[in-house]
Amino acid sequence: MNQFILTKQSITEAELSLFEQGINLSLPESYKKHILQYNGGCPEEKDCFKGARVAHFYSIKYGKGNIEKDMNDFINLLPEKFLAFAYDGGGNPFCFDLGNGNNYGKVYYCPMDMGDVKPEFLANSFKEFMDGLIEDCDY
Repeated sequence: MNQFILTKQSITEAELSLFEQGINLSLPESYKKHILQYNGGCPEEKDCFKGARVAHFYSIKYGKGNIEKDMNDFINLLPEKFLAFAYDGGGNPFCFDLGNGNNYGKVYYCPMDMGDVKPEFLANSFKEFMDGLIEDCDY
């Protein structure tokens, strides 16, 4: 199991539920378990998925870089019902598609090129994404 460093103050299930209500979207169960355990932070060893390196996971709340504060920075750039949960060294987000339907919970890398975002599919689920993290981005 990949350990995380630089995590933020823990959040409760009630705080997580309030966050979901506030954004009017339901988070994937595997992500909720992860965020309740770590609430942000950096993967200690394995931080690469299909050539993209994860610099940091957003916390839900607490700390400087958290989803509650930063999601408005992306709201007009990302596709509808996409939610950034992590970012690379350049600030490009890793996102969930939280819309209803077959794409719910799928993970995408969303490089920002002069404000133009073209999501790149990475994984069918957060669990698949986490299980697929490796140490070497030059796979």
